[in-house]
Amino acid sequence: MSRKQFGDYCEVERTPGSMIAKISAVINTLNEEANIADCIRSVQGLADEIVVCDMHSDDCTVEIAQNLGARVILIERMEGKYQMMRYLGVQAATHEWVLAIDADERMTETLAQRLREVAQDPSADVVRFGNLFWYFGGWVYHGFFFTNDWPRFFRRRVFLSNWREGTLQAHNDWEALDGVERTLTLPLDYHLLHYAYPTVEKYVWKTLGMYARVEAEQYRQQGRKFSFLRLIGDPFVFFWGGFLLRRGYRDGIRGFILTVLYAVYRFAIWANLWLLEELERQKQTNTVGKSGDE
Repeated sequence: MSRKQFGDYCEVERTPGSMIAKISAVINTLNEEANIADCIRSVQGLADEIVVCDMHSDDCTVEIAQNLGARVILIERMEGKYQMMRYLGVQAATHEWVLAIDADERMTETLAQRLREVAQDPSADVVRFGNLFWYFGGWVYHGFFFTNDWPRFFRRRVFLSNWREGTLQAHNDWEALDGVERTLTLPLDYHLLHYAYPTVEKYVWKTLGMYARVEAEQYRQQGRKFSFLRLIGDPFVFFWGGFLLRRGYRDGIRGFILTVLYAVYRFAIWANLWLLEELERQKQTNTVGKSGDE
């Protein structure tokens, strides 16, 4: 399937005079001038308000968003505190339903129409759907990368009442919505388009560099300890699980490269956790040494 076929933005017709549950689209941003316009345009047919929660971007993200009619709020930069970023964005929304979408994601017409229907249904509080990733010049349909477990559409009050400061996730950070009883999971036909990693370089820098370090720090805060067995075992399990059991091979060379990089990401998490513990041991040794000298 071509990018053009997937890339049509949504236009949802609204019935004049009907009682419609209103929707806020919330977008967290930092230096997203290359993406923000297309993201906003993709949700304009669905959302009654668009809130851009920006971390003082250095580029023209804020100006572009405002010119397209979005309401912009500014928050401090907080690397790794993804749950807090999401919370502040949802808190700034004013409508009953919230769509959480990132700047490099695009709404599709099929998903938009289904979400509008669900918003009128009193039996659901959270909606999970798919996120189709664009990796290295093409869509990825297999492995661990195309699933329908993304809880990105939900009632604002449900998220805010379940959110607790200090919940820890490096990304895919919606722990506050786990376990909500009235959750609707849509088939994979209903998905966002996620233009995540156009190049290998970006994947290596962001995932193996930043995400692996942040996740290791969060493991440490959770009290998890370095395991040599996990260091060598996780990459093996995730590679064969993704490439064979989850049929990553069906995405060809792209799928193979991506699965290898994801296995390295799992290795990098444990390597970073080992380093954190090693630095702490060295710090304690130095402290004891100085005490002995005294």
